[in-house]
Amino acid sequence: MIYIYDLVLNWNDKRRYEFFEWNEDDEIEYVKKIPLFRINNFDELLDSNIRVDKNFLDQIFNKAEVYGNRQTERIEYAAVFCNRELNKAIAIEFSDEGESIYKSNIYFLDLEDIFNIGSRTAAFDLNYQILYDNNDEDYYLTRSEVMKKKYLISEINTCYLENNIDKLEYIYYEVFGEDSSDIQKIHDRLLKSLNNDFSYVHDNLYDLIKIPNF
Repeated sequence: MIYIYDLVLNWNDKRRYEFFEWNEDDEIEYVKKIPLFRINNFDELLDSNIRVDKNFLDQIFNKAEVYGNRQTERIEYAAVFCNRELNKAIAIEFSDEGESIYKSNIYFLDLEDIFNIGSRTAAFDLNYQILYDNNDEDYYLTRSEVMKKKYLISEINTCYLENNIDKLEYIYYEVFGEDSSDIQKIHDRLLKSLNNDFSYVHDNLYDLIKIPNF
């Protein structure tokens, strides 16, 4: 078994944040060492929840070590995987049943070391079962875009419920460049645009709405 040493990971159970999206208040873990595997069937690891078999769990049991407050601690089941081409990598923590429960993208400064070490071993087919794919409609939005989308949806719904017609009409014009006095149409079309295609228009709208006394 080969290991990668001194990684910085940001474990998440739903979304994997790119390193430039990491926040100071995230639960960042400083890994002392963790098993590294180079596999052929890599891509499905990124967007699917999987279950590995007991043999693999036994292989990695207590092999991952992290820096604790006073002493080194262990993660029961965790590993880093890279693809055969040595250009993608991901860290995964598993439950004792073998299900992937947390994932982390790799900090960009650590990728080169992972690929260099991964090149020392042959790629193999990891034995796993796909439990379900990630169907999160916001999966391909950035962390910032998800936050802005939720804020805009809340703002539009609040204006609609409070019958704030002037504000809704203004928002509608900013997004679509046209006027409308049909409040139901305004509400429904604005929400549809946010759910179907978050774009720079919504990004600009968020900045506008956040202006004090808008």
